[in-house]
Amino acid sequence: MKYSSDSPVVLHGISAEIGACEKVGIVGRTGAGKSTLTLAFFRIVEPSGGSIIIDGVDINKIGLDDLRSSLTIIPQDPVLFAGTVRSNIDPFGAFPEDSLQSALLRSHLVSSQKVPKASSQVTSISSVSTIVVEEDFSSEIVTDFAITLDSPISEGGSNLSAGQRQLLCLSRALAKGSKVIVLDEATASVDNETDARIQTTIRSEFSESTVLTIAHRLKTIVDYDRVIVLDQGNIVENGRPIDLIEHSSTNVFRKMCEESGEFEELLAIARATAK
Repeated sequence: MKYSSDSPVVLHGISAEIGACEKVGIVGRTGAGKSTLTLAFFRIVEPSGGSIIIDGVDINKIGLDDLRSSLTIIPQDPVLFAGTVRSNIDPFGAFPEDSLQSALLRSHLVSSQKVPKASSQVTSISSVSTIVVEEDFSSEIVTDFAITLDSPISEGGSNLSAGQRQLLCLSRALAKGSKVIVLDEATASVDNETDARIQTTIRSEFSESTVLTIAHRLKTIVDYDRVIVLDQGNIVENGRPIDLIEHSSTNVFRKMCEESGEFEELLAIARATAK
């Protein structure tokens, strides 16, 4: 795959089959080709050869709207628009309110102990004493307990924390019922607590979806069904995490685990998952 006809090849003869509902981590050092592979799934870059088949359909033979509406990406820097939580989760008004409320809860964007009902007046939320609501969305800071479907969102989600922005994207995927989820280093900029929320949601709520995770933190994918390791645009390892750690002849993934400083914990998780 190339970015243009006169540019160097970025991905070299990539060939892999991913099963329905499989959870696959994609790892590699900077420049390995991970982000390019993500762009190819959504046809943001077009392959110079070969094809990507989803449910038996070559993605190059369907319209971009149809393709992108059937997939969900959660990037490191999510795209959010000025409006409300509701308009960011459901911009076309396609889903009933109960589904949207459920998405907020299941994504752990709001606490299961208190799910505020949507209200046109965000100032009516009595449980929050630290919020000052002004007409300028950019001046509002929203806490977890403050969030309702009608909570205002500023351009780019600047009134949310990095973790809240990612959880809002998860809410969008849950409401949509996406069967293919791509996470592109989605937890690289969030704290460990939010990362844990996201991982809990992925494992509990997307069990019937295919999940591809471009991983920054190896702990997020070491319990996945499979890990694909890229190096300079090539697949150098592809298999169960435990097999790549303990039995691979190339030891690329094992070395990455060792260099993470969490090798023993990663090994224990991989072993427990493989049982």
